[in-house]
Amino acid sequence: MRSHRVDSTGRFLAADSPYWARVSVAQVTMMPTPLAMQPTAYIRNSWQGRPYGEVQPIAVASVHDGETWCLRVTWTSSHQGPANFPDALAIALPVRNSPVLALMGAVDAPIHYLRWSSDKKGLLSLLATGIGLSAPGPELKREAHAVTDGSVRHLVLARAMGGSGDVAPLSSGKKTGIGFALWHGANDERAGIKAFSVDWMELALDV
Repeated sequence: MRSHRVDSTGRFLAADSPYWARVSVAQVTMMPTPLAMQPTAYIRNSWQGRPYGEVQPIAVASVHDGETWCLRVTWTSSHQGPANFPDALAIALPVRNSPVLALMGAVDAPIHYLRWSSDKKGLLSLLATGIGLSAPGPELKREAHAVTDGSVRHLVLARAMGGSGDVAPLSSGKKTGIGFALWHGANDERAGIKAFSVDWMELALDV
C-alpha cells in the first residue's frame, strides 16, 4: 500500500473529506482470530460454534505530508442493532526486530497499536509483546475522526511521523508493515474475539 505525499494532511482529517477520492485504495482481507489463539479455555468454549470476525475486505487509503501520517479505513458493518460493546478498530505497526503480527509481537520485538473505539474520543496507544500481553503504549501526537453512513463507517486515524523508543517508526521514503483488527460490538466482540489481517501488509511512504 502506498502512502501518497501531499502538501498538507489537514484537508484529509475529516473522514468524509472529498480529497480522499483522489487517493488510491487498497483492499485488506480479514479473517476471524482462531479460537486456538484465545488466551483462556472459557473464551474458547463460550465462542465455539458462534460466528464472529465476519467482515468484508476493508478499504484503506493513506497520505502524509512529511510530518503527519493519515490513514482512512472504510468498512461495512455486518451486525446491526443494540450493542453491548463498542465497535472498534486497531492498526498495528512494528517497532523493531521483525515481530510476528499473528502472535502480537514479543518482548524483544514489540508491536505498537493505535486503537479507536466508537464510545471514546481519540486513539489509545498500546504496546503488545505477545498474545494477551499489552500495556499502555508510548505518547505521541495522534487523533481520530469517524463518520457513519448507514452500515458503512469511515475512519481517519492520524499520528505524527518519526519514531523513537517504542513509537513505531514512520519516515518519508521508507517502508514498514501495517496490520488491522476490527471488532463488531453488536456481535459482542471484544478482546481476542475479532477479525484481523493475518500478516503484515507493506506500507510504502512517498519521499
